[in-house]
Amino acid sequence: MYREVTIGDKNVPMLSMASVDLYYKNVFGEDPIKLQTQEMDPGDMVNFTIRMGFIMAEFAKRKERKEMMKLNEEAFYDWMDQFAREDLCDIDKLTEIHDVYEGNTVSTSESKKEEGQ
Repeated sequence: MYREVTIGDKNVPMLSMASVDLYYKNVFGEDPIKLQTQEMDPGDMVNFTIRMGFIMAEFAKRKERKEMMKLNEEAFYDWMDQFAREDLCDIDKLTEIHDVYEGNTVSTSESKKEEGQ
């Protein structure tokens, strides 16, 4: 799923595909699928969502996917520093980012069976 999310005064393109979980694990050393099966407190959920937003933003802007393997936490901190803290922690923005992430697993099309009825 592709969407632009406005964070502060910046439009940030984000792209979620099946491989973003692997890139997340490569950068942060945590399996996002396992993280989501655990009970996360609100602070952990905010951190996860901001980190995933970074991965999806980088994924959207890089034409060479192999460049994704060069990402690290320092690049994440640099990315974060372009935003005000309150903009990154805004619940509406966090919801939008999470919706982009989940969007690649949620179908918005109606089933053919329902269409034929």
